[in-house]
Amino acid sequence: MQVLRAAVVAVAGALVPPVAGAAESIPDGPGEFLAGYCVGCHAGAGAPEGIRLDAGAIDWDSRQSVVQWERVYGAVAEDRMPPAAAPSPTESERERLLGWLEPQLTRHSAIGSAVPRRLNREEYRNTIRGLFGIPDFALPAAFPADDSSNGFDNVGEGLILSPPLMAQYLEVANAVADRVLPPVRGPAVAVPRRYSIGPVGLSTTGGGPVDNGPFRIVSSRNMASAAAWPTHFEAAESGLYRLEIQVAAFESEGMFYEARSEPFRIAVYARPKTDQVYAALGEIRQLAEFEIRPGTREPQALSADVVLFRGEVFGIHWDDGPAHSDPPRRELSRSFLADRLERDRLFYAAMLEFAGGPRGTTQVQAYEAMRALMDSGTLDLSDPRLDKLPEVWGGGLSNAPHNWIKHFVYEELHRFGPAIDILGIDIEGPLRLVEDDEARARKEVTRRFLGNPRPDASDRERAKAVLGRFLPLAFRRSVPDDRIQAYVDLAAGHLAANPAARLEDGLHLAVRRALVSPNFLYRGLRAGPLDDYDLASRLSYFLASAPPDERLAGLARERSLSDPEALAGEARRLLASPSSDAFVSSFTGQWLSTRLLRDIMPDPRLLFFADSDREAMIEETELFFAEILRRNLPVATFVDPGFSYRSARLNKFYGGDLQGPEMRRVTFERGGPHGGILGLASTMMATANGVDTHPVLRGVWVLENVLGTPPPEPPPDVPAIAPDTSGATTMRDQLAAHRADASCARCHDLIDPLGMALENFDPVGRWRDHYPVYTRPFDGAAALEEEFYSTVGKGTSQGPVVDSVGFLANGSRILGPVGLKRYVLEELDTFSRCLAGKLLVYATGRPLGFRDERVLDAIVSTAKAKGNGFRDLVVAVVQSESFRIR
Repeated sequence: MQVLRAAVVAVAGALVPPVAGAAESIPDGPGEFLAGYCVGCHAGAGAPEGIRLDAGAIDWDSRQSVVQWERVYGAVAEDRMPPAAAPSPTESERERLLGWLEPQLTRHSAIGSAVPRRLNREEYRNTIRGLFGIPDFALPAAFPADDSSNGFDNVGEGLILSPPLMAQYLEVANAVADRVLPPVRGPAVAVPRRYSIGPVGLSTTGGGPVDNGPFRIVSSRNMASAAAWPTHFEAAESGLYRLEIQVAAFESEGMFYEARSEPFRIAVYARPKTDQVYAALGEIRQLAEFEIRPGTREPQALSADVVLFRGEVFGIHWDDGPAHSDPPRRELSRSFLADRLERDRLFYAAMLEFAGGPRGTTQVQAYEAMRALMDSGTLDLSDPRLDKLPEVWGGGLSNAPHNWIKHFVYEELHRFGPAIDILGIDIEGPLRLVEDDEARARKEVTRRFLGNPRPDASDRERAKAVLGRFLPLAFRRSVPDDRIQAYVDLAAGHLAANPAARLEDGLHLAVRRALVSPNFLYRGLRAGPLDDYDLASRLSYFLASAPPDERLAGLARERSLSDPEALAGEARRLLASPSSDAFVSSFTGQWLSTRLLRDIMPDPRLLFFADSDREAMIEETELFFAEILRRNLPVATFVDPGFSYRSARLNKFYGGDLQGPEMRRVTFERGGPHGGILGLASTMMATANGVDTHPVLRGVWVLENVLGTPPPEPPPDVPAIAPDTSGATTMRDQLAAHRADASCARCHDLIDPLGMALENFDPVGRWRDHYPVYTRPFDGAAALEEEFYSTVGKGTSQGPVVDSVGFLANGSRILGPVGLKRYVLEELDTFSRCLAGKLLVYATGRPLGFRDERVLDAIVSTAKAKGNGFRDLVVAVVQSESFRIR
């Protein structure tokens, strides 16, 4: 070995330029290791990934050289090098090399990053909201999304400043300045106009126009969409509008219900045109109420002067019809559904016989099919099922019994009554303008920004007072007088060049300039240790995704945050406040991958899946994470908690009989498969593709996010596994064939056992003992129609038994999800270190270097000494050396 090393060093000396004078020679032992196992590939200008190990010395003053040897350390420590096909060193040889290299890197590696840290999209939006007091500020749809780096979208390396993004910054700066300091538009004058709306210009749920006749309202459900809304009208200005409505009561001899003796009650509501379509009526503004005389088909005229705000529409609702819901519920009431079935046994029998009809059945077709059954004389009215109400009342399925009743009753009311007919609507307005909440809020924003200057102050003095307050908030630190004066000169120069301009116009320019300044768009621009202002920003953006609040800003001015205990106290304060909701949502969305759920739509052959199911999954994850954080529960709780948060929406994934959409805390025995980050439906769905599962995806996710040992990227010439959903081959066979390639086997020996252990969870996190076999092709076009879901869950049959045993490289086994949880709990320090690393990357906005990895050990030890609580782990991250350096 010594002769070989001497030969290699001699050749290297002839080929490699001499290193700088500060270079240190590589000792004999490490040199022999490199010569025997590394230099054969990593030599010369064409060395893989530019890593050359054929020099006899190392320039530790070179950052590039240090980074290279950090990578060498990682590859050897994780047994990624030498390649599987090459001679492999013994464990003692590896330990000797690492034992020499670790103290060298600890001494020469630096903590921190040279990459400037731009505000990401969420931070930028929240900063503008907080800076100007505009809580509803939203970014334009064209605003570019942020790229993720090292698992998070707030890491500096991924936050480039592209030309399209700079263009958006300029556009937003102008829009924000317009909102804070609006240009003069002249006096507002009401210009009334007349509008006429006929029956075809209305829409509602359940009702609709009669052929060549009125628009008929049949539903009185307690939801906004049950009202009749104009489809081509909205208030152009906030003001007083006169509504003149022609209506008539509709009743006939063919009605199921008795003729009314009491007046029909209707009401007029208002809402924004694009919002609150499915809100309960109690959540939107009521404008007027009327009564309609029963027993006559004669038109009746209704008139009311109502206030509509800009962008609002009005809707006419029948308040006391038979097809109703009980506030605050929005759906058809259970009492109405039960009453209809109990009072009309013939209809009930037809409903059960029809069973919702084929896919795509319309309301009219459903009614006519059931009416034909009722008239056929073939129905068995002694069927014992008619003696009790249906057990299934919905759960999101469009072919559930409540929908069969709804289709029939709506059509029956539309044909025979009772119902309300709208013959036409005339609108005039605005008769006068009114100041709406939006206008008042805008005035308040301007008033707060301008403050209360002295009455006798000059424009320059007023500009200095305004900018002297604004710039330190915008730049999140104290601002020198000369810089403030430069912005004052900018505003004053605009006034001097434009004699007709107002002070607000000059300030408008200064605000725009500030909002595109690097001091606003970036934070922590100074290299090295962070000062108190930078610490305030780093802590606040870490735990609130927003700029420092008044208390943090005050402590920064007092230079108090350099004290680790003060910093820890502020971390605990923020974690206990509602502002930490942003941290919970953003961190879990990326660490636990719940952000990916928005791009996954499960195959409807498996189950019916709605957006509300997806939201319930995400809410469960965030509530679970938040409880561990705020109660400072042990880190082990993430793995085996014994509790979670559930609603009726999640019954389809976990089982159970919860009622209602409200989330509530549920408990269960520890040691089971469900619960914790390795049993959440959200994480299981995020690590699948909606159609099938793949152990490699889940195994990689576990390595990256639970054990903290992410595998390298796969070779580019190795194809991915395409799961066999026909059941012809087992997943284990497919993985074994894939691992036959030596270049794959080393990583897959780590990945596959972890992924196989989770195979009992299907693509949406439901427990399964058998794989599904798809028995019909996926119909993508039909899946866009609601009626498609009448066949959900009917496109598969029971396939092979799920094999969820993972065989580790050392021969031990992981038996399913329970075994995987046990394995992670046995490696709890590894999990804690992984979690601390994720927190540190997210907090600092940079990947971790060699020294940061040593800091992680101290963070985990500190939290463990206090009981291993999760909040203590977060606080230890905040107090760490890595957190306090850019």
